[in-house]
Amino acid sequence: MPETSHSPGAAERAARLLLEARERRKALADFPESCRPRTIEDGYAVQAALERLDGRPVAGWKIGATSERIQKELGLDRPFPGRVFAPSVLKSPARISRGDFLQVALEVEFAFRLARELPPRRQAYSRAEVEAAVLSLHPACELVDARTSLGFKLPAPYVLADNGCNAALVEGAAVPDWRRFDLARQRVTLTLNGKKAAEGTGADALGHPLAALTWLANELSRRDLGIKAGQIVTTGTCCGFHPLKAGDEAVADYGALGKVEVTVGE
Repeated sequence: MPETSHSPGAAERAARLLLEARERRKALADFPESCRPRTIEDGYAVQAALERLDGRPVAGWKIGATSERIQKELGLDRPFPGRVFAPSVLKSPARISRGDFLQVALEVEFAFRLARELPPRRQAYSRAEVEAAVLSLHPACELVDARTSLGFKLPAPYVLADNGCNAALVEGAAVPDWRRFDLARQRVTLTLNGKKAAEGTGADALGHPLAALTWLANELSRRDLGIKAGQIVTTGTCCGFHPLKAGDEAVADYGALGKVEVTVGE
């Protein structure tokens, strides 16, 4: 497993500050020098500490930066994972309160729920193996939030430390027969307050949502982690990044695969 350059205890200190910012709903100005994540591995270490200290069960994973554009913006050459905590998985149609977030934005994504675990191992997983472990596909919307005063213009180590900025996942109805659809070409349209805001396809997530899921299985395996049976994985935005405010109504239309609806209250 890759090593962090953090001093002992630094990851835990940074994770406590992020948890405090979330609980108080008050943005963290910045990390102190003593625990500031400066490298990608520092960010991973803080995220792992965040899971240990959070106490909530992990319901699955998110994959961030599955498009080249976002990778370039963050100065990355690959995607990154983040935990999805069980209490933050919501069913569509979902109503959220703007006051529960520091700054919230929505991303339209394809998600998979696993029937079988994909544990860490030496041999890389093939896409066929990963596909065989999938129980169902779900249209989904990830809600992201940033717990520092930098907002979403964060350096990559901060994004990783802040759990990939994951705040919630709104899950649409299961599509058990998803294999008959060409997910790379499947069009998704996001409507905000009745007006078309964006459009994309499954190809925006590393060329295909299953390619993103396969990447995650192998990245977690490399880090001696795995995806458990029953967990859900959301594979990266297909329609960009859309800040939300109180009163907004968002609908992600996946055509024959269904819709996801999110309403924002005060």
